[in-house]
Amino acid sequence: MDSSMSAVLLQHQGYEVIGATLLTHTDATDSSIVAAQELAKKRHIEHHLIDCRTQFRESVIQYFIDEYLNGRTPNPCIRCNETIKWKLLLELADELQCQHIATGHYAQKTQINKQFYIKKGVDPNKDQSYFLWNLKQTTIARALFPLGELHKHEVRALARQLGYTHIADKKESMGVCFLSGTDYRHYLAGLLEPHHPALNEGLVVDEKQQVLGHHDGYPFYTIGQRRGIEGVAKGMCVVAIDAKSKQLIAGKRDSLLCSLVKLNDFKLTNDQTQWMDKPLFIRIRGLDSVPGYWGRVNVKDDCLTVIFDSDVWAITPGQSIVIYTNDYIIGGGIV
Repeated sequence: MDSSMSAVLLQHQGYEVIGATLLTHTDATDSSIVAAQELAKKRHIEHHLIDCRTQFRESVIQYFIDEYLNGRTPNPCIRCNETIKWKLLLELADELQCQHIATGHYAQKTQINKQFYIKKGVDPNKDQSYFLWNLKQTTIARALFPLGELHKHEVRALARQLGYTHIADKKESMGVCFLSGTDYRHYLAGLLEPHHPALNEGLVVDEKQQVLGHHDGYPFYTIGQRRGIEGVAKGMCVVAIDAKSKQLIAGKRDSLLCSLVKLNDFKLTNDQTQWMDKPLFIRIRGLDSVPGYWGRVNVKDDCLTVIFDSDVWAITPGQSIVIYTNDYIIGGGIV
């Protein structure tokens, strides 16, 4: 619905719209692909299908596998935005001599001191800015976000008003696209060989390396998780994952509290007035119930240090930390 209504809104604003759908992990007969083609035909929109299944498998799904095998928690949507979605749309836009690229993200952009920034969408329940923190300046400059100033219910109402009730009433897709609503553990197990070493039973130990029991495969656990270790580590949760020794380290919940994190893999605006000695809003999760936090940042020796005003729980290796000021993103990084 979101990308469809973005196309309609752009037409109403006078743009010449060309449609493109990414074929990432299904086939061309997938219902969402067919729906996109049908809407494009009705709106007299030229439509292109970008078959990127091989690139998606190599860049996004393999990354998803590797991160879990390394004891980290991946964010495939952020990876896809950087290496697949925007990259391929830019290539097609250049080929077709299109000035802009538009998506159905609930986000906005702003320009300050000749630099472009991704900004939060006005709907706090749908804001997707977090997932776009690593886009390049050249990409943001050409991006349009038709839904950024709308709430979800307004977009649904527009779809119904225009007669697209089947789109307006469609169940919203949430989470990672290629998981199709399934638990990542089942999906991961299906991708790995049945006798893959990571799927073998391993030890659950406490923070003093005392053996507490066994687990059924360390990639099936994430930091802060209790499920699966209650029987051997009562009152504890996973506080670390040692992929090399295939061990889960269990500890008390409070041991996951921290007030500082250092990021080597990061992006930060070179306009220091946006972050130097300023209170900043920091998100450690995307679309979920985890709130944001306030803090500050500094850079030294190619390392970004994030200092929180209060303790933060369960910062997880592999996840993104995204930094805002005045509702627009000035930086971010991978834990």
